[in-house]
Amino acid sequence: MDEEENYLMYWITNDETQTIDIALVVNTTGWIGFGISPYTGTMPGSDIVIGWVSQGKAYLQDRFVTSHSKPTLDASQDYVLVSGQEANGQTIIKFKRQYKTKDSHDLPFEAGTSRLIWSYHHSDPLSPTQITKHQKKGSQSVNLFNTMPEADKPSLPNDTKSFIIANRNIILPAKNTTHWCSTFKLPVINSDAHIIKMSPHIQKGNEGIVHHILVYDCFLDDDLQHESHDCNSENMPIDLIICQGATALSAWAIGGKGITLPAHVGIPIGKTSGTRYVLMEIHYDNPDKRADLRDSSGMKFYYTHQKRRYDAGVLEIGRVSSSLTIIPERQVKWEVAGYCSNYCTRLNLPAEGINVFSGMMQTHLAGRSIIVRQFRNRTETSPLISNPHYDFYYQEFVYLKESKKIFPGDQLTVVCTYNTQNRQNYTIFGSTSKDEMCLSFLYYYPKQEMAVCVSYESPEHYNKFLKSVKAADKTSKKLGSNFTEELIILENTAPLLQYCAAKDHRLLQHNSSMYIPDLIRVETNLKTINSGQAISHSL
Repeated sequence: MDEEENYLMYWITNDETQTIDIALVVNTTGWIGFGISPYTGTMPGSDIVIGWVSQGKAYLQDRFVTSHSKPTLDASQDYVLVSGQEANGQTIIKFKRQYKTKDSHDLPFEAGTSRLIWSYHHSDPLSPTQITKHQKKGSQSVNLFNTMPEADKPSLPNDTKSFIIANRNIILPAKNTTHWCSTFKLPVINSDAHIIKMSPHIQKGNEGIVHHILVYDCFLDDDLQHESHDCNSENMPIDLIICQGATALSAWAIGGKGITLPAHVGIPIGKTSGTRYVLMEIHYDNPDKRADLRDSSGMKFYYTHQKRRYDAGVLEIGRVSSSLTIIPERQVKWEVAGYCSNYCTRLNLPAEGINVFSGMMQTHLAGRSIIVRQFRNRTETSPLISNPHYDFYYQEFVYLKESKKIFPGDQLTVVCTYNTQNRQNYTIFGSTSKDEMCLSFLYYYPKQEMAVCVSYESPEHYNKFLKSVKAADKTSKKLGSNFTEELIILENTAPLLQYCAAKDHRLLQHNSSMYIPDLIRVETNLKTINSGQAISHSL
């Protein structure tokens, strides 16, 4: 839970009994605290337990917090103590709870990103009613449900080899946040192989500044294999900008352990097929704005020549990150939809379909939730994948407990929700973290040619809208209530175009510019016109 690994958490979920078992192992002989926050990572509104061991007896208290104050003892004690002990300077507390309870002070354990909080003290409470203030505290985003249990991870074959891609002792800019982009040509492997595992390779001592890593599968010229830039700098080559945010191959964030693929699939690499070039994007935190920081962190890839039954592929779906897509300012909840059309899946998927076993969803800082809705024969099925509590700072591939089918003729609709309450100007889609995007990357098998299946807005209709906005005020970056309503109508009525292509941008549709036929359009933001809840303030 913390960078120094003084506070460790282990858990097992049981869908049959709807319970979660949690074990906390903390380097202290005092009390330890654990809580679920209301998706904020802070105390107010949190559901908390406090446990300790005194004279061989374990204690556990269910508490709640309404503000930055001492947690209140809950009248309904819904966390069940399993065991507790002190040994070798550590306190170990095990407990369990139902996913959902009837207590209004209890927050649910649910799918998506949970923002957990933790704390501890080096001494036990003075009494069960006198809890001394914490000495250490923190928060951590965690995916409690869609992770592969350690027991299910396949062992590495005896011929497993590895390689590392890493930054080359770069000097970090003296600013709070930096996204650094570097390109690499993968090692030449003389025979076909499978990548089966990917894990973070963090430079010792830099654990506190490397926040997350994304690796994209790229189609690059050989002379671009050693590029290294601030992702938001003017020096970024256009080919790197195109690749950044394209097909994600791997992702890691603080608290994560990397990706282990299921035993029957692998990512092809080697002589005749697979990935050759990648772009690695690392998010660095430098709150003290130090000018002397250097880093050589990256990712480690494990591969085997014992090829598995299926080649895994990655399919990018959603909305093209075009500056024509706009999110108005001051919005509590604004939705954007992107489509992988039934036309594209009908043309490019085999009759038996493909099997999705993992995925990663991506927006930027304003993103709050993402869901991939699936339609078959014009009827909506259960969601393919979703994260109702998205956290930009915790981007990892999630595993599906059971793989899900996508058949030819299925439509996939990615719906992203944003909050721009604190933004004074409208936000456009783009590649920088201050811009936005709405994408999902699906790991599936068997691998197909189609790598991208996205939609984009009609330039004719949206350019006309933007021209009207600029005509009203050439300098303003605000939409106001009138233009916000007009944008809502435009989003729900203007025709959308599709783009389905292979990794090298080779088109897999009949025409280069094609409106989506037979579109099942998802209504977005229409409720706000009548309620006014998400309409911008008038200029």
